Amino acid sequence: MILDRYIARNLIAISLLALFALVVVFSFFSLVDQLDDTGVGNYGVLQAVQYVLLTIPRLSYELFPIATVIGSMAVLGILANNSELAVIRTSGVSQLQLALSFLKTSIVFIIVSIIIGEFIAPVSEHAAQQKRSIALTKQISLKTKHGFWSRDGDSYINIRKILPGDRVEQIYIFEFDKNHELRSSIHARHAEYNNDKWILHDILKTEISEEQISTKRYDTAEWEAVLNPEVIDLVTIKPRYLSLYGLVSYIQYLKANNQNSKLYVQAFWSKILNPFAIIAMILLALCVVKCEARPIGLGQRVFIGALIGIIFHLVNQVSGHLGIVYGIPSFISVSLPTILVLGYIYYSLSRNR
Repeated sequence: MILDRYIARNLIAISLLALFALVVVFSFFSLVDQLDDTGVGNYGVLQAVQYVLLTIPRLSYELFPIATVIGSMAVLGILANNSELAVIRTSGVSQLQLALSFLKTSIVFIIVSIIIGEFIAPVSEHAAQQKRSIALTKQISLKTKHGFWSRDGDSYINIRKILPGDRVEQIYIFEFDKNHELRSSIHARHAEYNNDKWILHDILKTEISEEQISTKRYDTAEWEAVLNPEVIDLVTIKPRYLSLYGLVSYIQYLKANNQNSKLYVQAFWSKILNPFAIIAMILLALCVVKCEARPIGLGQRVFIGALIGIIFHLVNQVSGHLGIVYGIPSFISVSLPTILVLGYIYYSLSRNR
């Protein structure tokens, strides 16, 4: 349909332009924030710029709903100011048919956001956090899918699993002498951080000498390492930055080990509901812009769209945090703002069709 192509062409172009502008603005503020850390370790201006560039895919994914509502407001504003919207309506196109035209275009945005959120952003965000953590501290030397490696004097530490609440599992500690020869290795099943020190549990220590190799077992032991939860947090990818597959796998692991998985469940539902948030933001513009309204400048339309998108984003964040604090089921706390907006859209379109 000609109208569908016309709306799609303009909506995609303006939304991408809005997304580009938002990414530039937010990246600039992110760079300013990162510059505060320059001079720490090997973290300089070049590393800060590299970090910001690597976080652009994640930033684009998060800003997609805001960009789409700005695009929708701008497109409808142009149509209304040029009296094209009035012509479209008087030619027999109902409000619901117009909404369907916008809905078709939203499929393109949803596909693009899924590709970025599932395949590009997690990889680039992982690289960004890893490069930043290595530059900021000399303790972290390598981060892999099997955990991360850290150096503490003549000891090398490998931690396989990082859990919420300052808890880690599968810790391997390799101690070398001054001649760089391995003298002992320690394996602990898990550890927690209490009173500025680690408490290791279920420990197997292997001591190596020129004469023999001996092993000893301990139930618990204190481990006074330079490594602390703040350093570990530098290389830990936040739940909202993981892919759906990564979230599902980690949620299953946490539940199998009787650990709190609420943050990860919340991030899972946020990713599931992101396409509906994009649809809600696109269709919400139809309820705001009326063909019979007096002409309003394009800049004002864009400002209103940005304001709506930012408010929606903030309400989403607040709702999610309230769900964590008050124990509200994750699906309800995450989906409530989107459901309310979609409900309002349905009511408005049904009344004005």
